[in-house]
Amino acid sequence: MAILMKIKPFNKLSTVDAIHDVLNKLIVVTNNMEPQEPLLIDLSGLRYITPIGYTSLLSIFYFLEGKYEVKIKVPIDERPVKYMERMNFFEVCSQNIKSQFEEQMIMGEIYNRSRSNLKTELLETKKAFNNDDIEDINNSVKMILRSNGLRGPQLSNIQTFITELGNNVIDHTESPCFISIKNNAEEKEMEIAVVDCGIGIYESLKTTLKGKSPDEVVRDAIMTKASRLGKDGRGNGLMDVKRKAFHPSNEVILNLCTNNTVYKITENGVTPISKGTIYFGTFFQLKVTYPFA
Repeated sequence: MAILMKIKPFNKLSTVDAIHDVLNKLIVVTNNMEPQEPLLIDLSGLRYITPIGYTSLLSIFYFLEGKYEVKIKVPIDERPVKYMERMNFFEVCSQNIKSQFEEQMIMGEIYNRSRSNLKTELLETKKAFNNDDIEDINNSVKMILRSNGLRGPQLSNIQTFITELGNNVIDHTESPCFISIKNNAEEKEMEIAVVDCGIGIYESLKTTLKGKSPDEVVRDAIMTKASRLGKDGRGNGLMDVKRKAFHPSNEVILNLCTNNTVYKITENGVTPISKGTIYFGTFFQLKVTYPFA
């Protein structure tokens, strides 16, 4: 009999706090499992999802399918599934996950819906394995930003945020990177998600920053040039991410969950918000409200 991991209570997957809760419950379950044991992920109660939600699901499934026999219950509500399809989820997820959706829902109708061309509004979910993939994503990001009136430093700062985070994943985490952008033109708000299923910031840097607590390591990774690659590595990546996200023209919310903690990142610091069980991956969510026509 498959062990049941319920994501059911989390009817919204739209914040790093929700992802943090899912990961905590997931680790409690998998800590008592044997390799290749069946694991049932219950998504039936999911009603609302945003880029941080579906990119995180991709990361979670990618990690779990390397260790267990992953089964799912699909959402009862079609709305999040339609949005996931619109954002390319089923082109990026494994055949195993896609097949289970097709067995439990009438996916043909969802696949065959008429789509508007929103390439200047959305970055459909991308999976990157190397720096060349990040460069391709970079070109798509530039088109979205330009089409929404961002120019000069504003454009390059947000673009740098995404590409530096993506390259940081490739260089440090031994994991693919999942990236997505949703632009709400009416609200002048853009949500950007950059996630992975790698070893996490602390595990990546704990040898370089010996004697420091996990929170201190994460802070140094974002506020200084700390890097396990040393002087020859990129080194500026996460510090540049923080600096360029907080351009004075933008109203910014930047949150992260990694290791076992949710962090709020501001221009002046990195604050731990909530703690849990040690888990995999790094999950960034950026929301930018931009004052452009």
